[in-house]
Amino acid sequence: MTIASGAAPASGPGVADDAASPAPNPSTSERRGVLDLSIDARVILVALSAGAGVIHLVMAPIHAAGSSTEAVAFAAAGWFQLACALALALRPTRPWLAATVAGNLLFVGTWAYSRTIGLPYGAHAGTTEAIGQIDTLTVVMQGLLILTAAVLLARPRAIPSLSPAARVCASIVPAAMLVLTTLAIVSPTTSQHSHDETGTASAPTPTPAQLVDAKRCDKAMNPVSYWNETEVAGIDTIGAAALAAATPAGTPALSSDGHDHGTSAAAPSTPPTTARPDPLQGRGSAKLDQVLTKVGSDSEVDAAVVVTKIADLSPAEYEAFLIYVGKTAANHSHSTTGDDTAGHGGHIGPNPWLAITDPAQCQALNDEVARARATALKYPKASDAQAAGYTRVTTYVPGIAAHWMKFPIVDDRFEVEQPEMLLYDGNGLDASIVGLSYYIMHPSDNEPTQGFVGEEDHSHRHIGLCTKNALVIGDSTTTVEECEAMGGKKNNNNAGWMSHAWVVPGCESPWGLFSGANPLLDGTLGKVSGTDGGGCKGSGVRARYDLSPGQASAQAQTAAAGQNKETAAGR
Repeated sequence: MTIASGAAPASGPGVADDAASPAPNPSTSERRGVLDLSIDARVILVALSAGAGVIHLVMAPIHAAGSSTEAVAFAAAGWFQLACALALALRPTRPWLAATVAGNLLFVGTWAYSRTIGLPYGAHAGTTEAIGQIDTLTVVMQGLLILTAAVLLARPRAIPSLSPAARVCASIVPAAMLVLTTLAIVSPTTSQHSHDETGTASAPTPTPAQLVDAKRCDKAMNPVSYWNETEVAGIDTIGAAALAAATPAGTPALSSDGHDHGTSAAAPSTPPTTARPDPLQGRGSAKLDQVLTKVGSDSEVDAAVVVTKIADLSPAEYEAFLIYVGKTAANHSHSTTGDDTAGHGGHIGPNPWLAITDPAQCQALNDEVARARATALKYPKASDAQAAGYTRVTTYVPGIAAHWMKFPIVDDRFEVEQPEMLLYDGNGLDASIVGLSYYIMHPSDNEPTQGFVGEEDHSHRHIGLCTKNALVIGDSTTTVEECEAMGGKKNNNNAGWMSHAWVVPGCESPWGLFSGANPLLDGTLGKVSGTDGGGCKGSGVRARYDLSPGQASAQAQTAAAGQNKETAAGR
């Protein structure tokens, strides 16, 4: 073998091995401490770290309201993750990858500790927190970041440079991180994030209306249908006074639907709106038009026609009817004069109800209603009313029934157990009781203050009825000439104020305990009077309404439970 000139002959063991294994030749980047990561690996690391960092920074000021310590921790985590993202984008070294893994392991561990045991610092030290959507997304990002960074620490080229076609497919990862981070930032749950005294994530701060609703004790005084219908119609069932009491200082005191009911509430800037959209989508119907043309009329006869015709409406048409009367201020407001400017006491449709949150007041009203109910049930048939000295003064009128009046007890005083009128479902002596009416002589244009406990019942007047021998034969719109032609006389006495109380079991008004009209008293009920067994069983619209008592609040249930215990103990 010929040896090249000037070359020393190779000798000794391992010569062949040395020749087969040349010395390593690291790249220029690695010699400088920078890992040779592909551009695709860097994009994934940056997307995950930056996404988690941005979310942490957004959450920092939200937590500052409850704990400055937590706010600083969130800000520090966010800035650290953004720093890692920048370093891994420009100069991905092993120390930065190791710091990324260690830092995010710390963050995930802290999160897990706060959800299982409770952090030992902050405003809610030692208490566990609930798992939410935002923190879950952040933890998932951090978990993927830890996994990716750990793999690249062991094998820097584990994520190779992709072909242009494959890179388009892989771009879904950073794009998804961008979208998810954006959604997390703009999510309402992010701005509403807070902690309650138990350390669990709390719901958004309740509105004043929700605070009132949680405290009220009067829900059972009206049937379920009443609360459903007022929701559809957008009618106030809270009232300005109760709302103002639950409203923070400095907040304008409006009732729940923007109405002013004579307290300190300010005038609404926009009209009240219903809680539900029009089921007919604004197209209406011929039947609905026939009903609505009579709504708001001064005539008691027209009001009776409305009650009769709504029985023929479909469920969607009836819901549209409720929305209409809810938007018509004349049909759910009380005038100072109490004049009947819209049929039966100024109310066709559900009446407003002012929330009662005082258990003592609820109990007092319940007691009065129970006494009124017991009084009504003393006269189950019209013959019982006649025997007690009552005289029929109206025929059966849909919505308000037939009125029997006891003239000797008419005076200027309201007495629960002395109703001046009894209401029946027909004209015969076999007609069944459906409710009560109170009649007070009050020579003033201002509504009398007397009535049931609270502000729920209102009085109204029917001025100008045509009567003959104490029987009403024409409504308020009957002219003098028309009345005289029928042998009657216009009664222009404006001192008589009346109110209704639908206290008879089975005849509870879906429009309210003290509503001006009761939709159960339709045309069908009057035709079966004396044969249906009473309790408004013959009403043609009974199936439309849920007459079971509205659900009582937790406060009322607690008070009732305490009262039951005292009764059981013989106190």
